[in-house]
Amino acid sequence: MSDSELAMFGGPPAVTIQKEFRWPAISEDIVQAVAGVVRRGELSDTEYGEPMRLIEEQWGKYLGVEFALSRVDGTAALHSACFAAGVGPGDEVLVPSYTWVASAGCILAAGGVPVFADIDPRTYTLDPADLERRITPRTKAILPVHLWGHPAEMDDIMGIARARHLRVIEDASHAHGGTYKGRKVGTIGDIGCFSMQASKSLPAGEGGMMVTNDRRLFERALLLAQSPGRLKLHIQLPEHRPFIDTGFGGFKYRMNVLNAVIARLLLPRLEQLNAIRQKNMDHLGARLAGIPGIRPPYTAPHVTRGGFYGYPILYQPEELDNLPMETFLNAVAAEGVPLKRDRYMMLHLCALYRERNPVGNGWPWSFSEATRAMRYKPGDLPVTEALYPRLLHLESWDKAEPCEDLFDQYALGIRKVAGSARRLARLRSRSSCGD
Repeated sequence: MSDSELAMFGGPPAVTIQKEFRWPAISEDIVQAVAGVVRRGELSDTEYGEPMRLIEEQWGKYLGVEFALSRVDGTAALHSACFAAGVGPGDEVLVPSYTWVASAGCILAAGGVPVFADIDPRTYTLDPADLERRITPRTKAILPVHLWGHPAEMDDIMGIARARHLRVIEDASHAHGGTYKGRKVGTIGDIGCFSMQASKSLPAGEGGMMVTNDRRLFERALLLAQSPGRLKLHIQLPEHRPFIDTGFGGFKYRMNVLNAVIARLLLPRLEQLNAIRQKNMDHLGARLAGIPGIRPPYTAPHVTRGGFYGYPILYQPEELDNLPMETFLNAVAAEGVPLKRDRYMMLHLCALYRERNPVGNGWPWSFSEATRAMRYKPGDLPVTEALYPRLLHLESWDKAEPCEDLFDQYALGIRKVAGSARRLARLRSRSSCGD
C-alpha cells in the first residue's frame, strides 16, 4: 500500500506523533503560591488586598496604561466597559457578528442594542467601511474584537469614532500581547478588555481585566461593581463621590484571589510563550501555503498577533472539485489531523437577535420603535455569511511548546486529502446516485 494512499482507504495515516497538550501549563511555583493562599484561608478579597493590587499594577505596567481594573472574567470586564462608556437603554453599539457571544451580550447587559457590522474577508475583524455605514444618531460606541489574535484595523476605527464622538471598547480577549503599528492592543481605544479564562494565552482559570487611561471611565466601572472599601480608596471625581457607599449596581465582579495569584505569576512569561506560538504559526503557515482548497490565516504586515487563541483556516471547495466540507473533514480526520468546523457562530442570525420577543416584554428590542425594527435576516451581512460556513479551526496547534514535527505531519495529511479531492468527489457522487 502506497504511503500516499488516504488513510480512509487503508493507507497509513499521516499523523504518527502523539503529543499530550496540557494547558494551562501550571508550574510548581504556581502550585505552591495557590496552596499558600488556601492554607492561609485568604480565599476572598473584599477590601482590595495585595493579590488584586499586584496584578492590576503589573498588568497596567505591562500595557503602559494608567488604570487596570481586575474583574471576575472577561465578560464582566466588557460589561464594566459598556457601563463606563455610558451605554444605556436604547443606545446602539457596533460590534461584529462573528465573535463570541459575550462581545454582544455585554451590550445587552448594559441595556444597549448590538448593531452588527460585517468583517474584513482576510482578517475576520470588524470592517471599518461597513461599520461607518451603520452609524445612526443612537450610536454610542464601537466594540471591535481582535479575533483569533489578529488586531482590528484600529486607525480607521478610531478615526471614525473621533469624528462621530463615539467611545471605542476593544475586546482583546484573544490577543494578549498583540500589537497594532507598535501599540499594544487594548490601549488604543478608550477602554480595553481581556479574558484570563483557562484556554486563553494568559490562563488564570478565570478572571478578566479592563484597562483605560481615562479616570472618569475607570471610576464609573468601579462604581458598577466594587466594594465600598475600595471605592473610598479610589473614587476622586466629585460626580462619583455620592455613590461611594452604594455604587451603581452592586455586581460582584471582583477577581477571585486564586486567579489573581496565578495571573501575576504567568504574566512575566507571556512574551516568551507568544514567541513560541508565533514560531509555530509561521512554521505551520509555510507548510500549508500552496495547498489547494485551504487558505491559512493572514496576518497584516503592520500588526503582530497576540494570544494565538485559534488557527482559522478558510475552506475553498471550488479548488477541490467542490468537495463537500464534511467529506474533506472526514478524510483529514482519518489522517489524524484535528481539523474541525469553526466553533463560534454568526450572532445576527441567532434567535435572540432575530425574534421580536425573545425574552420577556420584547427585550432587548422594547426600548424604542427604531430598535424594535432592528431584526436581522439572512443577507444582512454578506461577507460574514459567505465566509463563516467555510471556516475551519485546527485544534491544539497553539499550545506554547515547539511543535514543528507534528505540524509537518498535519500539513502532510491535509495535502494528501487535497491531492485526492477529485477521487473523493467522484466517490461521493456515485454514492449519492446509488442512494
